[in-house]
Amino acid sequence: MARPYPRGFLSAVAVPGLEPALPRVHAWPGSALRRLRGIVLPDPESEEAPPERDASESSRARRVARVLTRRLFTALLLTLLVLVIGLVTFRLVYADRVYPAVVVGDVPVGGLTVSEAEARLQERATVLDEGTVTFILDGQRWTPTLSELGVTFDLETSMAAAHQLGRDDNPTARLSFVSEILNADQVVPLRSEVNLSALHAWYDTVDRDIDKLPVDASIAIEGTDVTIVPGRSGIVVDRPAATALILDALSSLEPVDVELPTRVADPEISAEALEPVRAHVIDTIGKPVMATLDGKEWDIAPETIIPFIDAEIVVESGNPAARLTIDTVGLARELRTQYSHEVARKPVDAVLGWDNGVVAVEPSVTGTALKSDAFAEVVSESFLTDHQPVEIPVVWIKPTIDSENLAAYGITELLGEGHSNFEGGTWARDENIRIATRLMNGTLVAPGENFSFNRAIGEITADKGYQEALVVVADQVGRDVGGGVCQVSTTVFRAAINGGMPIVEWHPHSYRLPNYERDGWGPGFDASILQIGPNPDEWPDFRFENYTDHWLLIESYVSEDESRVYVNIYGTSDGRSVSIDAWPIGGNAFGFTRVIHDREGTVIAERTFESHFL
Repeated sequence: MARPYPRGFLSAVAVPGLEPALPRVHAWPGSALRRLRGIVLPDPESEEAPPERDASESSRARRVARVLTRRLFTALLLTLLVLVIGLVTFRLVYADRVYPAVVVGDVPVGGLTVSEAEARLQERATVLDEGTVTFILDGQRWTPTLSELGVTFDLETSMAAAHQLGRDDNPTARLSFVSEILNADQVVPLRSEVNLSALHAWYDTVDRDIDKLPVDASIAIEGTDVTIVPGRSGIVVDRPAATALILDALSSLEPVDVELPTRVADPEISAEALEPVRAHVIDTIGKPVMATLDGKEWDIAPETIIPFIDAEIVVESGNPAARLTIDTVGLARELRTQYSHEVARKPVDAVLGWDNGVVAVEPSVTGTALKSDAFAEVVSESFLTDHQPVEIPVVWIKPTIDSENLAAYGITELLGEGHSNFEGGTWARDENIRIATRLMNGTLVAPGENFSFNRAIGEITADKGYQEALVVVADQVGRDVGGGVCQVSTTVFRAAINGGMPIVEWHPHSYRLPNYERDGWGPGFDASILQIGPNPDEWPDFRFENYTDHWLLIESYVSEDESRVYVNIYGTSDGRSVSIDAWPIGGNAFGFTRVIHDREGTVIAERTFESHFL
């Protein structure tokens, strides 16, 4: 704003580029002015009356007045020009700065560049953000920072408003702004925002600290009894009042240290409102759930389920309702304890035989195992809704040998057969042969696995019906339970030799036994087994390998006249053939060589079996 000039004085301004400079005009005494250029004017201090003027003098005076008026107008224009130039210079100097006398909140930023002003505002915002609002109640104090209350400062908007001051497109407004900053600071608010979600989250924390929250009426379930637990009123933060205090602090940018405003809060749900809810809960939990499986039925009593129920009261469409949930993990444990043994069933393999093809002598049984987690889910669903019967979820366990899918085992033809004659023996020895033959019958050998005679018949014990009879152990002959079982191991050895099975373990007898050489079998075509000691893995055994890609079926039986044992091995042949050459080695030693040929007649295996009898 241009400074007012002294009374009676007008000075011309020398502006570069404008020559000559305008003359200075001073206020002169009246007598001197009257003598200027021969113009005579009345002397205001003279008591004498002015002389008469003629017309020419009057005309000359008017011309002088016009000249003075033009010069005065010119001086005024030059003064305005200087003022405009000053304003332009002012705007250029502050092009990237905030105009003087501008304050954001309580931070002076006038004359600073935008980046400098932003840095100063950021410092102030940091201080304010770390400042606290202190609330006090019954000895408790809460001193949250503004950031914890959800307050943030909008520095960008505040700074933009400060920088925009005085930059209006209206020249008059810009000139008026210059006048205003000369008279007083121009204040721009430090803008702030409050995140109400964060603020109410803090109020929730304080309500919990006060620890006098109102308690709604609720439902309690003890056994099959359902009761209503009355609610009670509480003390909580008066949120509108507390928010007003916080907003006042933001307006003044001053700390707050006040009593925390609180109010009495009544429970939302009364005991009276829960009467119909209680009736509904009683009706829901008073009925059992029926579970079924394979035609069997079990009633799951409410007492089994109720210990795992949680009753939460909620408001739906303005009315309280009970939201019942069940701890299905805990219920699953209980159901598993009560019903697992009722439901569980081990799978049972089919017993296979041969009758012009593989047949199931005894059908397989599919096993089951309780799916307790799924059981708990379906029971919970039924119990909380319509109490409809539920099917017990189980895992179906297929047996290894499934009578419903016999073709999968590839048992299609006879691969090898063996027989031996045991007529003339004692009843005890014959009985042992019959028992071992029956136990081995139907044995299956998986592809690539080994047949074990000891494993096929199991442990030889009296409780299975085995009798005492003559046995040969090393070089000793005595009596023991199961004497004569080697008649059966010998017979399966012969079937394996004829079938081209790779022999994994074989032990000849210590003595040459003539009854093994009947029906055309020479010496050495026998196999001894023993079950001595506590460890079955160490028992001398007879074992052969299933070389095929399919299962093997071992069929064994005693002839109708109970004089011979027969063993047949069934499976799928790879086309191999077997040739045997037997000879005496000398003395009491004998041997035979087995040669195995493939489908084209090429030798694929050859082995000599020797027996050195005592």
